[in-house]
Amino acid sequence: MAGLLDIAPVAETVTALGEKVEVYGVSAKGVAVLLSRFPELRMLITGKSVDVDRLMEMGGDAVSAIIAAGCGYPGSEQAEAMADRIAVDEQADLLAAILRLTLPKGMGPFVEKLTALGAVLGAEGGASPKARVTKSQKR
Repeated sequence: MAGLLDIAPVAETVTALGEKVEVYGVSAKGVAVLLSRFPELRMLITGKSVDVDRLMEMGGDAVSAIIAAGCGYPGSEQAEAMADRIAVDEQADLLAAILRLTLPKGMGPFVEKLTALGAVLGAEGGASPKARVTKSQKR
């Protein structure tokens, strides 16, 4: 059986500005940075409606932040500034690869997992009746 240090994140290579760039799925740290900085993304993930004008206002900044996070630099102003200078067509290529790697099963299953996790942690007034805690056996 593999341990944490034996596995490697899945990456995809995308060409941007004539260079091959390796992108990854955004980690939990990266998602936390994005959701704290862009509450509208959090609202979209939870199924709430967001004003289109507000989405347009944050759109470019959010795209650059997602690209930076997907390249391994969540929250880096320098990486976001570089991502902001990439042409929109190449930004779309980078963004598509990052989203594929971040949410390989799509947004729906991800939201379901977050909802279930919230219930287990008591975020919705207590643990879910389906949630069970088991102890693993000692080796």
